[in-house]
Amino acid sequence: MKIVILADKSYNYIRPIADGLKNAIIKEGHSVDIYYDGIYWLQKLNLCKVLLFDIIKFFKNFSQKKRKLYQYRFINLLLFSKRYKKEILNSDCIIVVDNCPSVFYRNNLKRIEELRKVYSGSIVNYDLHYLPNQGWYSKIIKHNQFNFGLERFDWYLPASLVTEYALPINIPKIYSNIGFNIRSNDLYPQQEQFLALLDFPRKGYEEERELQKQALKETNTPYIELNSRLNTTEIREIYRKTSLYFISCRESFGLPVLEVQLCGGLIVLPYSAWLPAHFLDKNIYEKGPGRLGTNFIIYKNDLEILKKKICDAKIKFNANQNLNNFIKEYPNYYDINKKQLKDFLNKLSKREINKNSHIRYKEYNKYISLSDEVLLYND
Repeated sequence: MKIVILADKSYNYIRPIADGLKNAIIKEGHSVDIYYDGIYWLQKLNLCKVLLFDIIKFFKNFSQKKRKLYQYRFINLLLFSKRYKKEILNSDCIIVVDNCPSVFYRNNLKRIEELRKVYSGSIVNYDLHYLPNQGWYSKIIKHNQFNFGLERFDWYLPASLVTEYALPINIPKIYSNIGFNIRSNDLYPQQEQFLALLDFPRKGYEEERELQKQALKETNTPYIELNSRLNTTEIREIYRKTSLYFISCRESFGLPVLEVQLCGGLIVLPYSAWLPAHFLDKNIYEKGPGRLGTNFIIYKNDLEILKKKICDAKIKFNANQNLNNFIKEYPNYYDINKKQLKDFLNKLSKREINKNSHIRYKEYNKYISLSDEVLLYND
């Protein structure tokens, strides 16, 4: 089969998980083309307006880095029409790598519905999350008739089904929980000293941040505080040297949590509820957050507990062991689940997933609802 992946070239989670998916599909013996301007192309229907906008931006931006971005975009979009006819329309499946819930907004990825008129293959979404257990029902479907529900895509490839919300039991399985692989040659342990890293400060979480700083100072622990955007090479160089990575606020997923663990670091946070996508044994029908892995340090926003745990971590720190813990406890976050991926590809080849699959999903939207309890509790 020939598969096309539409992704984003910016530094975010989309590019690394798209690259990992491409490599995994190729290993299964299929042809894959990936377009890093694909999401940008899907967002716009009028190519002339896009080119005009980018040309104006190009000449208005004096930053050479930004000029290169717009130059890259409008040159590639000029060529996209040829690729579109020759490569994209001739593929068996288009996989759109973009985040939930924005993939369900009608004013986003507008070209999907245009594609359906001329495309004979399946259109699939690959993301960290899956709509039915993300608790966004009221925002996506119930209160806004101009937004899509599950009927937008022919199949779903969530990397994680772990959440605070219950997965509705009435919806037939229209997903393959494949996980993802973001491993890279520049993600490995390289700690030269015991060093802490504080994520970017977030408004409304100043109290937690000050307590973290106080604990680090009182335990004589050197630390770095992120305060400016860095490129992939720069931030991963810091991750390799990090022993403790402090979370600044609740994360919807938190890809750096994985990148740091791939470098052998530990993750520190005041409340386990801040990282629901990393629960190991969460029973979503029970109150309170789930259990996190061995590499996570939770201190209940208590200064004395944090100081003790920092001192303990200094004594016991072993980057290679931390990496092994991550591989053992989070296999689907270390590598793509081959069984799930093969099952998906098999369904595609047999046309069990096809260009019309999405039509019947509209009736499933009525089963998507917020669970009775939203489990965002602090420990």
